Amino acid sequence: MITEERAFYILQLEQTATAEEIVARYESLKDQYRKIKDDTEDLRTRLAYQLKQIELDDVFIFFRRKQRI
Repeated sequence: MITEERAFYILQLEQTATAEEIVARYESLKDQYRKIKDDTEDLRTRLAYQLKQIELDDVFIFFRRKQRI
């Protein structure tokens, strides 16, 4: 279960972040993780970054449900 504190930690943002900052950070991290996952040949790294992408999606859903974004 994701808490608000954990969600901000995952996004590496302060809890005072605006909706725009949250969405921008989500998209930025999502792109970074996708690029790393796609560029590596190592299966462990690919799986690790796929899990990070899933975690980011969970954070996005959390904020949508809380109506922060």
